[in-house]
Amino acid sequence: MATYCPNPSCGYKLKLTDWKPNCPKCGTNILYYKMEERLLEEADRVETANAAFQKKADRAKAAVIGSNWAIARLVLLVLPLVTLFFPLGRVEMRIPFVEKAENLNAISIVMALTRLDFDALMGALGNAALKGAFLWYALAIVGFALVILAILAGLVTCWLARSPGGFKRAVAFFVMGMGGTALGAASLLQFGTKLSPVMPGALTTGITWYGTGAVAFSFLLIFAVNIYIKATGDIPVAHKQCYISGFPEEEVYANLEKGITLEDMRRARDEAAAKEKEELVPA
Repeated sequence: MATYCPNPSCGYKLKLTDWKPNCPKCGTNILYYKMEERLLEEADRVETANAAFQKKADRAKAAVIGSNWAIARLVLLVLPLVTLFFPLGRVEMRIPFVEKAENLNAISIVMALTRLDFDALMGALGNAALKGAFLWYALAIVGFALVILAILAGLVTCWLARSPGGFKRAVAFFVMGMGGTALGAASLLQFGTKLSPVMPGALTTGITWYGTGAVAFSFLLIFAVNIYIKATGDIPVAHKQCYISGFPEEEVYANLEKGITLEDMRRARDEAAAKEKEELVPA
């Protein structure tokens, strides 16, 4: 990109050989030309950006710790994760020389998924006799994944709860969590039911209702708190006062809408200060 002399009345195109600080045509100091004005403009841009960011930071702070209800919501967002460590279901296997029973919770499910042979699962889905049963098995995995996703999404986006789309996100996470819980529980039961005619007595599945109910209740409790916060006017935001070029930001924005620039405001302020100083000088 070509570089020109900053003096608008000159406009000389600088060359690589023009290494001196002054323009070879008009003598303007290229580095320091209107340095004060440029620094002032840069300061205005920084302070304007900071004021906009501060509003977002204030909303995020209000969403997380802005009131007792906001703090309660933050604490409750961890509750579904805790309930996943309760017994959620039970699997009993009875085949020759092997008899095993295991309670299902977050740890055992994750460990089972890490050992899962997806090729074998795809093979079972392709088998006409096993397809129906293992389709429900796959759906049970999807249900568990939805629950985990709803929990993590709620925790990661908790600071956005005070944003315009905050309540819609809360509804989406509630539906995802409750839907995943219901899908996982129903699919696990159906897996055992569909597998029973193919392998009678070999595998029995069941749901631990107090564990599964605790997961569902935790999502319901979070949603109830979100509804209460929304119904009572949301969490109040305490905005930190920001200044742009020494003026309150709201005054700057109001004047900009009227076509009054920061330069105009500074000029009026300087004139008022000069007039006040003259009035203080005795005649």
